[in-house]
Amino acid sequence: MRRIYLSKNRGPSPSDATIRMLCVRSAGRCQFDGCNEFLFQDEITLTNGNFSNVAHNVASSPGGARGDLVHSHLLSDNIDNLLLLCPKHHKLVDDHPDIYTEECLREMKQKHEKLIYEQCEMIGKPSSEILMFSSPIKGKLEVSINLQQAVEAIKPFKRPNSFNGIPIVVKSSAEYNSKEYWKETVRQLEAQFDRLICNSAMVINPEQHFSVFPIAPIPLIIKLGYLMGDKIPADIYQKTREPDTWKWLYEEQKNDFIFEKKVIRNGKKVALIISLTADIAESRITKVFDADVLYFIRASQFGVDAISSKADLKAFWQLYQKVCDEIANEFNEIKEISVFPAIPVSAAFEIGRRYMQRVYPKLIIYEENKGFNKALEIGG
Repeated sequence: MRRIYLSKNRGPSPSDATIRMLCVRSAGRCQFDGCNEFLFQDEITLTNGNFSNVAHNVASSPGGARGDLVHSHLLSDNIDNLLLLCPKHHKLVDDHPDIYTEECLREMKQKHEKLIYEQCEMIGKPSSEILMFSSPIKGKLEVSINLQQAVEAIKPFKRPNSFNGIPIVVKSSAEYNSKEYWKETVRQLEAQFDRLICNSAMVINPEQHFSVFPIAPIPLIIKLGYLMGDKIPADIYQKTREPDTWKWLYEEQKNDFIFEKKVIRNGKKVALIISLTADIAESRITKVFDADVLYFIRASQFGVDAISSKADLKAFWQLYQKVCDEIANEFNEIKEISVFPAIPVSAAFEIGRRYMQRVYPKLIIYEENKGFNKALEIGG
């Protein structure tokens, strides 16, 4: 049986190898929460040197701060019990062990080292600017986008281009789904897009990639996709409730999408009904729009998770473009297509983004709110 000798003396000093590893884990910075001072250069004179203190969580001496008669010696050279601190914060934590407890310092160390590890993991990955687009749902329900969740979603593929991302927030006091509402929200969206994207981010880096995180009425997300177009590199993300994440749930395609055409009479009034989250009954369309020809795109499985992977999204927009191509070829003189969507945000963004100027007719986008009403238009 191993014997443990109890002593009031200090334990062994941390070895050179342990200290080197501690410096690597901390990136040479103070691990006190909120400090982050670089400890190998004087910040005023820029003189290089070692200005760090190696601090013990459980003191090396049983009588020291957070000391323990048994564990002080056992943990004296254990890297998980050591923090790299600036002299000021070393003194602070040892003078106030009642505030800076063993658990408190352990959390500081783990938080700091986790952040350093994650930042280093992003080295070499292409950058992407996080674009957060929000607008109250139905004009009333306030929404917000968690930046940290957005960062977590892009981490496997990209590193954030900036700390704060780019927020676009659109609101209107007008009655939801009224002409005034759509006119005002579209005006705000276009103005902010021009100012924050076209005249700022794209000027700094014309090849800037964007990761788009939208929570807004579907017609406005279609408009955002249209403004982005397919010339600006971008990836779209959509939020799920269970689990609470912006990450795509799957890699493989989980759903199929079906196209159908129905001719009611000879004519050039064309409606495109896109049923992904729910099946839109034909009668609901003919009640508000006297269509001659109906084009349907339906998901094999309806629901909020009708698109749950990038592969699903690609399959959808490829079919959507195929249908638009067919309409443009068959009705080469029509000026507009009326679009009735029941779709998730990712599909909405791609509908706008994949629109081909001077090839497709203008799209009249309808919004459902106690029946379908005209919301906005794109193209033309």
